Amino acid sequence: MQVEVRLFALYREQAGRDRLRLSLPEGARVKDLAETLKRLFPALTLEGGMAAVNQDLAGPETPLEEGDEVAFLPPVSGGEEENLGLTRAPLDLKTLVEWAIQPQYGAVVSFLGTARTPNRGEEVAFLEYEAYEEMALKTMRTLVKEMRERFAIGRVALWHRLGRVDPKEASIAIVVSAPHRKEAFLAAEYAIDRVKQLLPVWKKEYRKDGSFWIEGYAPEGLRF
Repeated sequence: MQVEVRLFALYREQAGRDRLRLSLPEGARVKDLAETLKRLFPALTLEGGMAAVNQDLAGPETPLEEGDEVAFLPPVSGGEEENLGLTRAPLDLKTLVEWAIQPQYGAVVSFLGTARTPNRGEEVAFLEYEAYEEMALKTMRTLVKEMRERFAIGRVALWHRLGRVDPKEASIAIVVSAPHRKEAFLAAEYAIDRVKQLLPVWKKEYRKDGSFWIEGYAPEGLRF
């Protein structure tokens, strides 16, 4: 089978091209494609990045099919210590935790925010998230900078879902690694608190009796 490969930013520079078509055996997975690329381009270092299949985030074990478009994405912030973004695909906490684990860090704390039902006594069919995407990514980078100014931490992953999220599915994933557990716990708690205050992402709740925007929080001094 043949797949279309796209490479961005650092990966594009390392490979010397931004797209190519490759033939793979039937049953190949994302990790098999990654190994093929690394053999073709010895300077290409995909570790620490993410992959997307047909514009949905995908893990290393995701199977590929004829005609798939597979993109390899460096961490959004462009640095090897941060892994940030927005996605309409299910969040892959295992991949984020594996990325955060490094020999120099003795603690890794992860947080998943999930859609719950009932909420305030009413059954929830699903949630829908909307974002000012460019501003949200900028806010995420600012938030991580704040975390580093306050806590001695290592790698930080912060991903938020957009679109429909069903009950039990995760809407946000935060992973923090640090040399010591106290800093990792404090930084993760700080991150979710600041996300709730500042991230331009809005939630609509769908129930049997209609849909409702969930009222959020605006810091004093910034409200109209």
